[in-house]
Amino acid sequence: EPKSVGDITGKFWVPSYQRGYRWGGPEVDRLLSDIWASEGKSYYLQPVVVTRREDLDAWELIDGQQRLTTLYLIFQYMKDQGYKRSGASYEIGYQTRPDSPAFLKDPKPELASKNIDFHHIYQAYKSIHAWFEQHGIRAEHAAGRIYDYLLDPDPGRGVKVIWYEAPTTADPVDIFTRLNV
Repeated sequence: EPKSVGDITGKFWVPSYQRGYRWGGPEVDRLLSDIWASEGKSYYLQPVVVTRREDLDAWELIDGQQRLTTLYLIFQYMKDQGYKRSGASYEIGYQTRPDSPAFLKDPKPELASKNIDFHHIYQAYKSIHAWFEQHGIRAEHAAGRIYDYLLDPDPGRGVKVIWYEAPTTADPVDIFTRLNV
């Protein structure tokens, strides 16, 4: 079912069977530029596949972690710059990096060298900064438009994901493997 990015809430847990965060400047720039070019019309991202993990009080993120992490960083950047008062309405944690939620909330350059995932997360954050800086004195205006596009609840407008909730009886590793073959 389609879901506005603004309707994504809760905690997400990225299990160790997935690779770490690896998006670079080109992927981050393409996401932001595509959202910008949508001009608020319906724009669908790739599906987000989850299963409920009651033991963790979280969604196990089977597919979509690169996108959700990047969207999280975009929200965080807009908050950090004072363009918006709130960040993302969800949290992400990586099983392999217990301190990842704190780093995502505050991607400091001095911690970026701590591990390869933090390095890539910080590089993505810098790419987000560069994208907004291209707008010069209109960066805050661009942030307002991006924010509106991400949060638009109208079914015919805004950025959406196809939300697929796998049954808790399904094998998440099997689903992940089939999706990424």
